[in-house]
Amino acid sequence: MKSALISALTLVKRAWLLYQIRSLEITLDGIADCLPAVRDPLLRRRMELSRDANRRELTRLRAEYTATLQPGRRIVWDLA
Repeated sequence: MKSALISALTLVKRAWLLYQIRSLEITLDGIADCLPAVRDPLLRRRMELSRDANRRELTRLRAEYTATLQPGRRIVWDLA
């Protein structure tokens, strides 16, 4: 019973992490689409800083997701 509960919690955690990962990937794609159209240097720099912070957060979430997998099972992620 205890192991079933732990596996269910791990499954819920993985689903939540995948949701966060996908949301950040969508955000990064939107930033990449909008960045060429921005002419204001201050706004452009803020968007670049936001993109860098989102990339770091995406890396952290991917590592956390990979840590929930069984030993020996790893995912190769695409670059963002």
